[in-house]
Amino acid sequence: MKSFPSHAALAALFLPCFAGSAAAQQGGAEASASSSVDYAKAIAPRPREPWEGNEVDFETGAIWRITNSTPIDYVVLPQMLTFKGPMIYLFDWGDEGDKLVVRSRLSFLGEYFLEGPETYFFGFHGSPSIEWWNAERDLSVFYSVGGGIGFLDSTAVEGGHGQDFNFTWFMHLGLRHRLAEGFYFQYGAYFQHTSNRGLNERNPGLNALGPMVGLSWEW
Repeated sequence: MKSFPSHAALAALFLPCFAGSAAAQQGGAEASASSSVDYAKAIAPRPREPWEGNEVDFETGAIWRITNSTPIDYVVLPQMLTFKGPMIYLFDWGDEGDKLVVRSRLSFLGEYFLEGPETYFFGFHGSPSIEWWNAERDLSVFYSVGGGIGFLDSTAVEGGHGQDFNFTWFMHLGLRHRLAEGFYFQYGAYFQHTSNRGLNERNPGLNALGPMVGLSWEW
């Protein structure tokens, strides 16, 4: 008579097969989930960098005469509306993800003479904007140097501007902190030279320096 394996023997024979199959299924599910995560990361849009879009800044401040080119103690209150375009050049800055960016900058000026024979100055100037950004993109150091033109209400007062049409040359250095996504607070020092470059016999030239603060919005 033939003998048949016991239930215990059958279990011992087939359980490893079932266990291996279950482990394979679990491993396949984990691999599938992992590949799904990797695929989602691959197709997820990359966050836009602060310098990849456009930006508008509004700044206000006060600048004081710092040289003796004119005997008048000028105090000027500059107001600036600045537009910046996307980056022109981009450089890696170290191994931490910091970046050095060069962008274009165009500012429209409206200035009130708190002290001095003139009352106002309206004009514009342009320059590159050189910006260092940290790896977290929440802090930036910016520097600009450039020039432009404008008009003021000149008078016959000795030591004042000799004509309405004038040229400007400026330097601007500051820091920018992110307050919210696409929204920044900035502050720094602003130097401005104003003169008619000898187009008029009276051309004292005004050199003024002072603090500026402002807000930036990018889109």
